[in-house]
Amino acid sequence: MQIETNPLKGRTALITGCGSETGIGFATANLLSSRGTRVAITSTTNRINKRQAAIDPSGQRVRAYVADLTDRPQVESLIERVMADFGYLDILVNNAGMAKLGDAEISAEMASLSPADWDKAIDRNLNTCFNVTRCVLPGMIDRNYGRIVNVASVTGPMVSNPGEASYGAAKAAMVGMSRALAIEVAGYGITVNNVAPGWIGTGSSTEQEKIAAKNTPMRRAGRPDEVAGLIAFLASDEATYITGQMVVIDGGNTIQEYKGPRKYYY
Repeated sequence: MQIETNPLKGRTALITGCGSETGIGFATANLLSSRGTRVAITSTTNRINKRQAAIDPSGQRVRAYVADLTDRPQVESLIERVMADFGYLDILVNNAGMAKLGDAEISAEMASLSPADWDKAIDRNLNTCFNVTRCVLPGMIDRNYGRIVNVASVTGPMVSNPGEASYGAAKAAMVGMSRALAIEVAGYGITVNNVAPGWIGTGSSTEQEKIAAKNTPMRRAGRPDEVAGLIAFLASDEATYITGQMVVIDGGNTIQEYKGPRKYYY
């Protein structure tokens, strides 16, 4: 009997939040496609077509879709289009969130955070995950197979920063939601896991974030392709007995008590 050495070959995946060429979503789409997975990628703008062309100019293995995932009718339409094009989905990577083109991430301390901005942050960082997962689940249940990987964060479930109440609440809730869902669907051959990145270097990294990354034990930011590698593992059949978990990928930052410049500590 021939043993399959590529556990992602022949699978079909939907990856949200792929608009940025320097982001985790695009890196994950690139990696999964290179391993033989057919991939549907989404973004809120037409720039997603450039990401698709960069990975697969032929459009045979990778297809692009524009949708606002905070809008439930748009999500339903998106999944209908993806199913019409691909037939089924084995893998869902919920990466959308934080910020979108032309609309920066919300950062405000609780006393000055408006209810509208709170709702927007929860919508963008939690409800997008719920909306897409809810629409994809019935097909996975029918096929008795599925891999759901949610991109959470260390911010919320483990640590936080001033001005991050809404974002942290959303990411912590994502992990809690995932654990409940993992129990509900385990009997259908579906796993649900979270990756929790720390400081990852992307095109949207601020100067403050770049400085913080240099004070991790590894003294650098993580790369999107490193996060993509973890996502690919959890989305594969090499992780069949892992579910309901949150896997931290932060260069050891959350395990160190002192996070300032080393010259002040040693």
